[in-house]
Amino acid sequence: MNLKRCNNGHFYDADKFNTCPYCNPTVSASELTVAMDQAQLYADSGAAPEFDDEDGKTVSLQDAVSAAVSAPEPATPAAAAKQDLDDSKTVSFYAQSMGTDPVVGWLVCIEGSYFGESFKLKSGRNFIGRSASMDVALTGDNSVSRERHAVVIYEPKARIFIAQPGDSRELFYLNDEVVLNNEKLKNYDVLTIGNLKLMLVACCGEHFSWDDVKPEKEA
Repeated sequence: MNLKRCNNGHFYDADKFNTCPYCNPTVSASELTVAMDQAQLYADSGAAPEFDDEDGKTVSLQDAVSAAVSAPEPATPAAAAKQDLDDSKTVSFYAQSMGTDPVVGWLVCIEGSYFGESFKLKSGRNFIGRSASMDVALTGDNSVSRERHAVVIYEPKARIFIAQPGDSRELFYLNDEVVLNNEKLKNYDVLTIGNLKLMLVACCGEHFSWDDVKPEKEA
């Protein structure tokens, strides 16, 4: 047996496999042996105190066995398929029927460092904060909390906008009134978030919805 350790810490027989079978999801389970068992065989026999890993680096058996214990489990085809299924669950209301996630309105800055700029809103929750990962990313204003300072929701079935408190300890305001619960928004309402004033300009609502014009599904 020509025991080697892959870069992920798995042991395998290099005489039998060209690359690590544990990292290769195409190898059937019947062809695999437990990596730790292979290492233990060498440890029990006292043989092969050192060997080369895939990069040609000499590795002591003690270090290799320790690495095998903490080595990550390889991604099997079933696990990959499950991950794809989980990822596919997060689909917006409009994306399910239209294949896209269209704009439903904008927040337009009427006071503050983003004066005159607009930020797109989409169906569902729109998280507002300073982080670039936010839906409305106000990255250049330190008066805004990094994560979820505020939330603006568009509910497509009722065709309404809602202001919702975020996870931040900082407050925000709707028309100068603090938002502590869900509050229905009207067109041209103003949100004060940090030093910014953001006015809602609705695209969707009572007089228009993407449901009115969405293309029919192809047969």
